[in-house]
Amino acid sequence: MLPGLAPYQAPRRLIDELARRMREQGGDLDHPDLPAGYTYFGQLVDHDLSFDPVSSLQLGNDPAEVEDFRTPRFDLDMLYGGGPLDMPYLYSQDGRSRGEQLLLGDSRAQFGPGLATEDLPRNADGRALIGDPRNDENAILAQLHLAFLKLHNRVVDDLRAGRHRARWAGQEGELFREAQRIVRWHYQWVVAKDFLPRVLPPGLLEALLAPAPDRPGRRPLAFDGAPFMPAEFAVAAYRFGHTLVRPSYQVNARAPEVRLFAAGPDPLDPTHLGGFRPLPARLVVDWSRFLDLSPADPPQPARRLDPRLAAPLTSLPPGVAPEGTAGRSLAWLNLTRGNAMGLPSGQAVAAALGTPSLPPAALRLAGAPAPHWYYVLTEAAALGHGRHLGPVGATIVAEVVAALLAADPASFLNATPPWTPFLGPRPGDFTLADLVAYATRWRSIRFEEAAAAAAR
Repeated sequence: MLPGLAPYQAPRRLIDELARRMREQGGDLDHPDLPAGYTYFGQLVDHDLSFDPVSSLQLGNDPAEVEDFRTPRFDLDMLYGGGPLDMPYLYSQDGRSRGEQLLLGDSRAQFGPGLATEDLPRNADGRALIGDPRNDENAILAQLHLAFLKLHNRVVDDLRAGRHRARWAGQEGELFREAQRIVRWHYQWVVAKDFLPRVLPPGLLEALLAPAPDRPGRRPLAFDGAPFMPAEFAVAAYRFGHTLVRPSYQVNARAPEVRLFAAGPDPLDPTHLGGFRPLPARLVVDWSRFLDLSPADPPQPARRLDPRLAAPLTSLPPGVAPEGTAGRSLAWLNLTRGNAMGLPSGQAVAAALGTPSLPPAALRLAGAPAPHWYYVLTEAAALGHGRHLGPVGATIVAEVVAALLAADPASFLNATPPWTPFLGPRPGDFTLADLVAYATRWRSIRFEEAAAAAAR
C-alpha cells in the first residue's frame, strides 16, 4: 500500500516488553457507545476478506507474495463457499429447498441433551460444515455466522412468498443468486454505513464512498489490475478489533458472565465461549445483550480502542497459541507477525500519509520507532479518545474499504440506479441490529410493522 517504506524489525526485547505492557490494568475500560456485538461482526468481516494459513511468524515474508485464500471483496465467500454446485454440503437439499437455502444444524437432535436446537451444521465429530472454519472458533462468532445463514434463508422464503416483488421476477433458476445479491448488499451496507462509521472519525468513510465527482483528493490504491489485501491493513490497522474484546460476556439471562476460554478439557463445558464444538444450550446468545434491540435494556459495550487487551488475551491457552510465545500473548503474536511481514514503523507510515507523528511521551518507547499495530492502538487512545481510530489507522482502514468496494463491479456501490437497503424497519437505512432482527425474526413492534408493510 505504501511502497518504498523500509521494514521495521522491532527488537525482540521491545516486543516482549510491549506484550507484557499491553494488558488491561483497570480504569475506564468500556467503550462509551459501541455495543459488544460489533466486536464479532468485525471479526466476521476480517474472515470474509482474508485468510493466510501459510505465512510464518519466525521467517520473513514478502507481503506481495503472501497468497490470500479469500477473495479481497465483501462477498461473504466464507458463507457461500463456491456455491451450491461447487460445495453442495453447505446447502439444504430437502423437499422445500433444492439448493437455494443454506444448511442449518440441530445439535440437540444430533448429539444429545444440553445442546442447542439451532446451531451451525456439523459433522459427526462436531466440526462445523461452513465456508470458513474460523467462524466456529468462539460461540458468539459461530452464532453470528448462524444468523447470516438464517438471513439468506429468510430472504429466499420472502422472495418465494411474493414479498419484495420488485426484486425477483419469479424465475426459480435465479432465486438463489437474487437472494445472495440481496444478502451481500445489505451486509456491505452494514460494513460501510453502520459498523465502520462507529470506529472511524466522523465523515471520513462517507466522503470516500461519495460519487466520484464529490470525493476528496486521495491516494488511490494501486491494484495492478486486481484487488489485493495490503499488509498495513490486514496485519496492523484492521487488528484494532482485538482491543474491543471483553474478558467475559453476558450471553443471556442464565449465563451472565461467561469467560472466553476453557479452564479444562470438557468439550461440553458451558462456562466458556470456546468453539469448534456443538453449541451448549446455555450459551445461546440473547442478541439484545450485544446489539441495540431493546430500548429498555441497553447492550453491554465493547472495550475502548487503546493499546490494552483483556487479560485472557494476554495469556492464551496452549491450544490457541503456539509454544514459545511470551506468555502466549495475542499482543506478542501480532507484534511478531508485523515483524515477519516487514511492516514499516508507525512513525514512518504517519510521515508517508502526511499526518503528524505521535509524540514520544504518548508512545512510551524512549524515542524508539513504534511497531505499526501498537502505533495504531496508541493513536486511537491519544487522538481518538478510545472511541475511534486516529489518523493513521483510520486512513488505512477507510482507504482500503472504499477501494475494495469501488473495485468490485458487483458491490452495492456500483449498482445502477443507486441502491439502498429495504429489509429493515426504515427504508434506506440498515444496521447490524436490523440484520440480526430480520434474520432471527426478532419480535418487536417496529419489526412486525416493517414485515407487514413489506408483505403488502
